Amino acid sequence: MSVRDELSNAFGPIDSTALTPIRTLFCETEPLVNEAGFDDPIAPTVLRVHLETGFGSIGRFDIRWSEYDYYSIHYTEPDLDYRFDRHPNPHSPEKHFHRPPNVHSKAAVPSCIEVERPELVVLAVVQRWRDALGKDDSSILNDPDNPP
Repeated sequence: MSVRDELSNAFGPIDSTALTPIRTLFCETEPLVNEAGFDDPIAPTVLRVHLETGFGSIGRFDIRWSEYDYYSIHYTEPDLDYRFDRHPNPHSPEKHFHRPPNVHSKAAVPSCIEVERPELVVLAVVQRWRDALGKDDSSILNDPDNPP
């Protein structure tokens, strides 16, 4: 097995019990949530949170949380993508941020998210989104001067 495969497997199995309270948190704290649901109601691997607005279009968060407390929180809309991640990999820090517009690039920078509990991570990511959306400035999504 290659190092890349080992690291990919290191993300671990999805923790579906973590996704349910994350969904509840989104629905109870973010008034712009239009719909929040799982890709599979029996064995969910992704929580999809559809929003009423975004930077240029309607946006969506796709959240994966592993049993090892690794996560991937991907925001997408037609002309904008970014992602906050926590997982081991050979090309960036464990907690990292993939800047827009090329979220699928291996190039990542350290994440400004310092918290680790699922609920706090989600609140931090939503706060970064809210701050950037309010200023219509996606360049401040990973603002290291004001870490959550």
